[in-house]
Amino acid sequence: MAEERIAIIIKEINYWKQHKLLPEMYCDYLLALYTKGTGQGEANTTEKGKIKMVLILQFILQLLLLPFSFLVTYFTEFHPIMQLGILSLFIVLSFWQYKSLKTEDNIICQLSFVIFLLLVFLTSVFAGEILIRSNQWLTTIIMLLNFLGWIVCSKKKGILYLNFIGIIGIIFTSFYIVL
Repeated sequence: MAEERIAIIIKEINYWKQHKLLPEMYCDYLLALYTKGTGQGEANTTEKGKIKMVLILQFILQLLLLPFSFLVTYFTEFHPIMQLGILSLFIVLSFWQYKSLKTEDNIICQLSFVIFLLLVFLTSVFAGEILIRSNQWLTTIIMLLNFLGWIVCSKKKGILYLNFIGIIGIIFTSFYIVL
């Protein structure tokens, strides 16, 4: 059969499926038959578009966790333990989102991991300041350990820019100690 005719038939089957003119099971069978088992059709492209839109929306929500964590940390009058609890929930949510995006090998997955690391950094520094009562040396050590962790994660995950950010963070923190 000519490719044009097959494309027209696939388009019609997708129309039938979308408007429920035939049962979905029959439409799936016909699509598999005419696409030779690949299942390529209009329904799959719209499904992929929806999945991609959900991934982008999920990433935007994760990106909003950073400003919310700063808001919770510095602009609220909550009890510090409650602030730590909220920040811990943000970390858990961010880690969960990273794990769900991990199947995707793209920049959104990498940026999701960076957001997770930033939230861990903010929470650990905040926890250090609260629990140790603003001991500057301990806060600096916590920051250095975070940056070293970033470098280790960079080597494990193969994210080169995270390595550079970790090194720059260590350099700035070291200058902060000296000055």
